[in-house]
Amino acid sequence: MPRYTVHVRGEWLAVPCPHSTNTVGWLGKEAVRRYMKNKPDNGGFTSVEEVRFFVRRCKGLGLLDLDDTVEDALEDNEFVEVVIEGDIMSPDFIPSQPEGQHYLYMYPKLKDGNNLTTQDLVNLGKGLYKIKLTPEAEAKVKQSREVIERIVKEQTGEYFYLY
Repeated sequence: MPRYTVHVRGEWLAVPCPHSTNTVGWLGKEAVRRYMKNKPDNGGFTSVEEVRFFVRRCKGLGLLDLDDTVEDALEDNEFVEVVIEGDIMSPDFIPSQPEGQHYLYMYPKLKDGNNLTTQDLVNLGKGLYKIKLTPEAEAKVKQSREVIERIVKEQTGEYFYLY
């Protein structure tokens, strides 16, 4: 299931998209709905339907068509911004990303996950890279997860401690 990180009025929201046929407009409304849900005064809105907005990519500031499907317009895990009509934007607007995050696409470097350096893994852990796994790498992740779940279920005494 694709997921997107959406910026609405200074808040970053994780929005899963259950259907790749959902539109960019649906993503914007869902982000506004989640924004309102997390604000004691509903963010100053009475309903999601009254909110008029446009959506743009954080990287490159490309304006998105609300009628396009998310599958056609966005990559999985992409960062987008919902700009609410009437909000005042500073003339020196800087594209939003979570503080300290500068995404580098590793697609050309990442073929199967076997060629990552230690520094690549550290940067991934810090959230500095955004990658797309190959189907083979995804299969390996799923296999690893199954091993961990088996160990936990069987309580074999093989424990992992993270500090």
